[in-house]
Amino acid sequence: MTSITRAFPFATSRSANRPGRLDAAPNVFGDHSLGAFTLSVSRLPEGGAALAVVATADRQRVVFASPPGRAFLAAALGRYGAAGRAGHLRPTEAIARRYRRQWLTDVTTESGSERPALTLSGRLTASDTSEPVTFSVRLTDVDGQRVGVDVELRRSDVGAGAADARTGSAAGPTTAVAVPATDDLFVDLYWAQDPTARVFGFGAQFTYLDMRGKAVPILTAEQGVGRGAQPLTRYTEAFGGAGGDWWSTYAPVPGFVTTGLRGLTLRDSAPALFDLRRPGTGSVRAYAPRLSALLYAAATPSELLELHTRETGRMHPLPDWAHAGAVVGMQGGGEKVERVVAELEAAGAPLAGVWLQDWVGNRKVPFGTRLWWDWQRDAERYPDWHGMRERLEAKGVRVLVYVNPFLAPMHERPGGRPALFDVAAAAGYFVKGPDGGTYLTDQGDFVAGLLDLSDPEARAWYLETLTANLLESGASGWMADFGEGLPLDARLARGTALEWHNRYPEEWAAFNAELRARLAAATGRRPSDYVTFFRSGFTRSPGAAGLFWLGDQCVTWDRFDGLASALTGLLSGGFSGFALNHGDVGGYTSTLPPLPRTVRSPELLARWGELMAFTVMLRTHEGNRPQHNVQVYSDAGARAEFAHAARLHASWRELRVSLMAEAHATGMPVARHPWLQYPADPACADLTEQFFLGPDLLVAPVLREGATTVAAYLPAGSGAWRHRWTGARYAADAGAWVEVGAPLGSPGLFDRVER
Repeated sequence: MTSITRAFPFATSRSANRPGRLDAAPNVFGDHSLGAFTLSVSRLPEGGAALAVVATADRQRVVFASPPGRAFLAAALGRYGAAGRAGHLRPTEAIARRYRRQWLTDVTTESGSERPALTLSGRLTASDTSEPVTFSVRLTDVDGQRVGVDVELRRSDVGAGAADARTGSAAGPTTAVAVPATDDLFVDLYWAQDPTARVFGFGAQFTYLDMRGKAVPILTAEQGVGRGAQPLTRYTEAFGGAGGDWWSTYAPVPGFVTTGLRGLTLRDSAPALFDLRRPGTGSVRAYAPRLSALLYAAATPSELLELHTRETGRMHPLPDWAHAGAVVGMQGGGEKVERVVAELEAAGAPLAGVWLQDWVGNRKVPFGTRLWWDWQRDAERYPDWHGMRERLEAKGVRVLVYVNPFLAPMHERPGGRPALFDVAAAAGYFVKGPDGGTYLTDQGDFVAGLLDLSDPEARAWYLETLTANLLESGASGWMADFGEGLPLDARLARGTALEWHNRYPEEWAAFNAELRARLAAATGRRPSDYVTFFRSGFTRSPGAAGLFWLGDQCVTWDRFDGLASALTGLLSGGFSGFALNHGDVGGYTSTLPPLPRTVRSPELLARWGELMAFTVMLRTHEGNRPQHNVQVYSDAGARAEFAHAARLHASWRELRVSLMAEAHATGMPVARHPWLQYPADPACADLTEQFFLGPDLLVAPVLREGATTVAAYLPAGSGAWRHRWTGARYAADAGAWVEVGAPLGSPGLFDRVER
């Protein structure tokens, strides 16, 4: 059979993804008890069947419903693959056959199970004469508030070949990955959805908040440079396939919540595709013959997040020292570090730390300045490292560093440090390529080996190595970079790369949690005293990660990959359990000819600082080309503006501590989308450029170049608000838009003064 091959995110056309008919055997119709829930299967007047799972005590609370008269389950036979370089991945699928018609033949009550459970069984048929696919669906009352769904498909025939579909940039080498030799079964799960309900979540998404009308791939990857902003994206795509797409993200999560107060989260790590393009019907395709999910409905948004984060885990508060002020990222050696700290403090900036990613030394590459990936202190760059650290700590300024799960060959590096890459390669600790040798992953400017975290011996060796090196450094925290780049054609000690690709960020977070615990045991400190921050993530990352950051934005204003996209990522991540998040002040990625010249301006740097002053950590980054970009320490004006942002961050310390405790207890993010805080006002669901820190502080950052005013919406019934900078009072009444002056240093900031 001829297959249909399409690139994402529209891998399957909307018409092809329409579910088939649902029919049920006579014995299936009626209500079936499922603990606190009821499974109802009803016969439709026009023929066919409908299925719903409702709360028994309140049958209006629908946890799940099939599209009326349509199947809630289907199968696809085909192949899934992805291609790219340096972690910039684009998935494809090739579908040979679809099994769209569903026959539900039996519902049985499980006896003796720990929790109430039902098993649904039946078959799925294609439009041709091929053998049907049989299915088993186990529904479980997980805890009286959530329903577990476990689907398994089985087939008796393998089917005819789908095309060997591979995509990637034609400019430079690509890595074709994970296109299997035979077709596999994929699970399609369908549900009825209110076309008016907004759909939020899917991890840290940087372009859109409401995902209605979108097809959302779930594959952790580099987010790209430009991500649709032109002409930058065309150029970065041509120079190595690094442009990215609107859906590219380091931290996807296969789950969502809706303003209809329903939620769904997959428990699997397999790549997936959520399709919300058909009004009234939602679906998810898991690229595996099994699917496990949680379904839930709630009375409030906060209850929805509490239910979601029971599965993901919840983030722990940051240590007290992290609230003392800003964390300044810089490079250049101890003399520069101490000079900049003194200058910023003289300008009135409270500081909590310095983040010195070049503790391992720098290497010059075409992309700019990068690091030597061997995680050993560079004594030449920092000859008085310990003296510098002690003097800074005496002033209350901690030192943070940088690590990632890669090791790079050191043969080009001057000096005599031990080559950890050689040790790991000789021991077989890296993920392997298809040929069984060390997989040298393309990092754009050099190659590196990726630690095989599925291998207990490799994991133990890397823990021991990093514990020793970080202990010697005396660092109080580190950026735990990457985690999203496991090649899909790699070979692992345990499991497959397809199973591990999305799981790797979770394991990287868990690895770093153990690393914090080991350092704490060696120093007598608490594990929570170490701050580690991650850009990669997946469903359960929040339970192990200390802090997230938003990855590498461009030094631009736009909503694709600039300042505005950082706010979108901050708010979308909050719907997925990423309760403690922040970003690089000023952005990261700068480009020079032959690419379009893109460097940060003083205004952009200041506005970025104003936004990040109202996240849990105010941390700066010099960017990939420090010498071409203005820094927070560049001159007196930049220092003054940054000092103001640092004081803003310090001004809400008590509130921040309270909100972090709430995040740990309930899963509510610190920075909250307006709908999370004021769901009674329907207008809040559509807001994209403001957020709340609890119910009493509204932040409306300036996101447009040259703007001197900013607009903010005061939710209906929220009382009266005072503009922080002028003292002017505004009544929310039935919901009110207000526009206020917003010169540099004065983002939109409103305190609730009357409830």
